[in-house]
Order: sequence, then C-alpha cells, then structure tokens
Amino acid sequence: MKIAKILALPVFFGMVTSAHCQVYSGNIVGYINQTLYAGNNYMANQLSNSNNTLNAIFAPGVVPEGTTFTEWNPTTDQFLPDSVYDTSTGWSIDYAITYGQGGLLDAPSTFVNTFVGSVWSGFIENSPFVPPQVGSGTLFLSCVIPIGDATFYDVVGRDPMNGESVMMLDAATQTYTTTTFEDGAWSNGAPSLDIGESAFFNLEPILAPVPEPATYGLLGVGLVMLGAMRKYSTKKAQNARS
Repeated sequence: MKIAKILALPVFFGMVTSAHCQVYSGNIVGYINQTLYAGNNYMANQLSNSNNTLNAIFAPGVVPEGTTFTEWNPTTDQFLPDSVYDTSTGWSIDYAITYGQGGLLDAPSTFVNTFVGSVWSGFIENSPFVPPQVGSGTLFLSCVIPIGDATFYDVVGRDPMNGESVMMLDAATQTYTTTTFEDGAWSNGAPSLDIGESAFFNLEPILAPVPEPATYGLLGVGLVMLGAMRKYSTKKAQNARS
C-alpha cells in the first residue's frame, strides 16, 4: 500500500501487521493539494472542513466558471441535480460531501484545489487502520482516510464477495475501468484508489443466502452506471444547447 505523501509534512509511516491491517504513524497535517482534471472526476473529500459543503471545501477563486458537481442517490440509482459553479456567487446547490463519499465533478479545465481539515475521527495513530463497513447496493465510495493505493477492503471494510464489481475512472485520460470479483480473483485487476479518488462499488448484501451470478456485478455497475452516465451526458448537452 502506498503511503500518503501529499500532506504538509512526512505523514503516515506505515508498517504491515496482517493481510489487511496497516499501521500509520507520524504527523497528520490537514491539507491535500488535489488536481482535478478537465472532464469528469470521481472525487472525494477526505478531510473534514466546517460543514463539508462545496462552498466550504473548495478554495475561493480556483474553481473554473461552469464547473458542475453532483452526487449519487443509491436509493434511486441516479445522479442528483447538477450544482453549477459561478465565480461570483459560488455553487448553485451547496451539496455536502464527507468521509467515504464519492462525487462527480465535471470541470471545463484542469485546476488544483487545496482541501483542508481534520482526518476521520476513527483513525487512531500507531494502531491498525480499521475502515468502517458499508452497506449494499450501487454505492459511490472513497476511503475515509487519505491513503494511496486504497484497496477494496480499505474502502468497503471487508473482503469482496463473488459477483461484486468496481467501476473506476482515470480522470487524466477519461478512461473508465470495471473489474468484477469472480471465483476468488478480479477480472480486470484489483481495484485501487488514489488519494482524493472515489469509485462505484456494486455490493451484495452480507447475509444474502444465495450468491448472485458472477455476471451480476457487470450488469449492476456496468449497465446501471452506463445508463446513468448516458442520461447525465445527454442532460448536460441539452442544457448547453438551451
């Protein structure tokens, strides 16, 4: 696991203690310089700042005019209405995004934002990192602490089950990758998230009596997310023409 190096001082010196437990020590300083690329970004806010709304976590004067942000509703499996950034008035909808959440930011040009704040309160220095366990469904998630090469376990809080899948975005190249856990292995490489990144996780109920087929992950994240992204892109194109 890569250790976070983007905080102010040398931070998170790691020591592996088991297959999952990683111990971090050192000075945790509250800022992250994060590059957000032109186009779509699966972003995360891994430091708590005030109420964690968009107007609080994005520094004034750095967000390009017309940048949009939206969140995922796992109940309806669709994106919420776009919040649009205006350099004079800020965000049109002041969404909040906090530890473990993902968000879709669409920027007209690349920019760097400095996220400032405090690390997740569940993190205990010099102790094994134990991530909180999340629920089931199609969820937009990030690791609750800013570490590089965050694994499925680091984000979800447990090992993957057969048929579960993850859809990631390389924002620099605007390339999407889906990988599904089948018979003890990942079909397209083990998922890994960098600092400030999130991804879509298609997760089974933990107590499901009968495992779904291995193709469920592809149908779940692949079809649901492709449909959602298509609707999102179409809506943005229609809005641009109007």
